[in-house]
Amino acid sequence: MVGYSDITFGGVSLNITQIRPVHVQKRKKNVIGKSLVQSQIIGLSDKQWEISLTGYIVGENKTDLYNKRSAIEILDDTSTHSYVDGIHDGTYYIVPGSLIFNDTEETAGTNMYLTYTMKLVEE
Repeated sequence: MVGYSDITFGGVSLNITQIRPVHVQKRKKNVIGKSLVQSQIIGLSDKQWEISLTGYIVGENKTDLYNKRSAIEILDDTSTHSYVDGIHDGTYYIVPGSLIFNDTEETAGTNMYLTYTMKLVEE
């Protein structure tokens, strides 16, 4: 089984604490402005993955922490990016509005960390 630390999205390594993949009927996707519009295709039996993730980023200081946060936020651009976890590998969108950071900084030892959630949908 792949460890949660082996996951990348758009080339960014993710520290994941929870993954919830759901296999649903494939939908047609269109990007309109900064919105991702998904339309049901009647009669299509193909499936797509929708993955809800909970994770965290760790930084040695505030600057490092927010640079790592920015690397994830940049991927929330209604473009597809490569997702690799060894099981659900593919090309995914971040569902607009689903990337949420807990903006309360916490500390673990001498490091700072932030938690986040997001939902990915397969292309």
